[in-house]
Amino acid sequence: MPLSSNNTRRDHTFGDLDDPTIGAAYQLKRHKGVHHYGKKRPLRPKPGEPVSLFATTSSEIAAQRMTLRYTLDDWSTITEIPFTKTQLVWDTLSWGWLQHWQANLPAQPEGTLLRYQVYARQPAASVDAGEAVICHADNQASSAAEATQYAIWYNQDQVPEWSRTARIYQIFVDRFNPGEGRQWLQTEDLARPFGGTLRGVIEKLTYIHDLGFNAIWLSPIFASPSHHGYDTSDYEQIEPRLGMQADFEALVAKAHQLGIRVILDFVANHVSNQHPAFRAALQSPESPYKDWFYWNPWPKYRSYFDVPEMPELRLTYGAPARKYLLGVAQKWLRLGIDGYRLDYASGPEQDFWVDFRRACREVNPECWTFGEVTLPADAQLSFAGGLDGTLDFLTCQALRETFALQTWPLSRFSGYLQDSLAYFPRDFSRPAFLDNHDMNRFIFAAGNHSERLKLALTLLYLLPGQPLVYFGTESSLSQPRSIHDKDSIGFDQARLPMNWQEIDAHRDIAELLRQLAALRERYPQLVAAQWEPWMVDDKQETAFWQISTPEANLYLALNRSESPRILTVPQMILPSGLQIVNEVTQQFVQVQAEHLGLPAESALIFSVNT
Repeated sequence: MPLSSNNTRRDHTFGDLDDPTIGAAYQLKRHKGVHHYGKKRPLRPKPGEPVSLFATTSSEIAAQRMTLRYTLDDWSTITEIPFTKTQLVWDTLSWGWLQHWQANLPAQPEGTLLRYQVYARQPAASVDAGEAVICHADNQASSAAEATQYAIWYNQDQVPEWSRTARIYQIFVDRFNPGEGRQWLQTEDLARPFGGTLRGVIEKLTYIHDLGFNAIWLSPIFASPSHHGYDTSDYEQIEPRLGMQADFEALVAKAHQLGIRVILDFVANHVSNQHPAFRAALQSPESPYKDWFYWNPWPKYRSYFDVPEMPELRLTYGAPARKYLLGVAQKWLRLGIDGYRLDYASGPEQDFWVDFRRACREVNPECWTFGEVTLPADAQLSFAGGLDGTLDFLTCQALRETFALQTWPLSRFSGYLQDSLAYFPRDFSRPAFLDNHDMNRFIFAAGNHSERLKLALTLLYLLPGQPLVYFGTESSLSQPRSIHDKDSIGFDQARLPMNWQEIDAHRDIAELLRQLAALRERYPQLVAAQWEPWMVDDKQETAFWQISTPEANLYLALNRSESPRILTVPQMILPSGLQIVNEVTQQFVQVQAEHLGLPAESALIFSVNT
């Protein structure tokens, strides 16, 4: 294994909330005070549906009453509704009581945008004070002007139909392909540009299509001083290193001609310190751009994870930066893109994403929006009604732990899968992946063991979430050291340029991707499939699932061990001597006496030939 034991728990993602100490501190913070976190039922209210809202208060604030304040006209008219107490529970983590509350919103007509706040009343600070102390949910603000805002958009809007069958190829533009016969600018310093361009992407669109992908996700292409682009200096211009607007338009046209949707990476939470608005605000406290940012006080400012090069945008309700970002998001939709991957979506308040999706749908009703949210499952689900979905970091972790690191037994993976499929509604997009630009490559975590990669890819394409594959997976692109090694340069350690010269050496992986894409085409309802475990044997490292879709029942026989295994299949599924169809290769397989022979580290997806 390339990773030392003390690094394995940090391999799969950032945040480390699965660490008990860190996770407990996170949960404790979420319990103390007044909290709502956008929790509601139903998750995506339709016109004419009443909505229940849920909140909690902890003993520290001695809440006398909870109130819902809402408006249908941008706070010109305000209505208040009291919450009622529903359940009092003892919370061992915070060693105190948690009071649960519920309020019910009346049904609203089509197109209504309802904005609301949640607050608790506490006893006055003194007998003479007279007025109760107000504490607003989540940010614990004492005034309505500073309170966390929430929003509900009542509409018949659905997750775009095309997204349900999306197969996404993630491209880190600077590291993908220089194009037009050019060589890489340099090959040594991973913190500097390598020279990938939009023209380079155009040249490889047919290649991407032939691998079976019907969507691409481009890393940020807007003007930026960095090679990665996650610090935008101008949202309205293409970064000159990557190309010009004409190149972008040509890319979109060619992609659409091939049936490939284009998804842009959009960073709303922060900008570059080279952004003209920030530079102007930093020069003078009287600048009209001062309200675009958070000050501690001026000229000190709040930045993304305390990185001074990335000042955070103030995107609260009514803020000028919010209006600006919604406008530039609409601009690129008018130029033909099909959706947005939203970087660090847990940064802006969730009502921002309601406004964002609404603005996007105004231009393109088929625009797909999904966010990068590395928080626990309940926090991810709270984005429903705002974004169309969130990237499935939890399944990414499960796949890496089970197949790359092999720290999970198959029984734990099966249990996780069963619960995850039950928890997340199928109309909430969950693009699933093995790795991305912010974590060690899967193949590296697997000790450069390609069979483990193939197993994980097979599961990735069978799971309901849209399969998302990071460029270079098909060529076993790896890295020399972990991003967590003391001598590494962080995330860039996993951002090596595409190894085009090694494509032919890994034809088996590329062919598997094509076959799995074809399977996904044959069974588009895998997005709504039900999984039933028939057998899981941790000692033999084997498992057997039935995967039920409206088209047919599929079966997955899995052998994770490094030795061949024989699985006994229930006779009710496979009567002796019956032929089955290998759904990957489309070849017939003869079953002998209900026994399936599985080579080492292999999976068989099959249907029964009747």
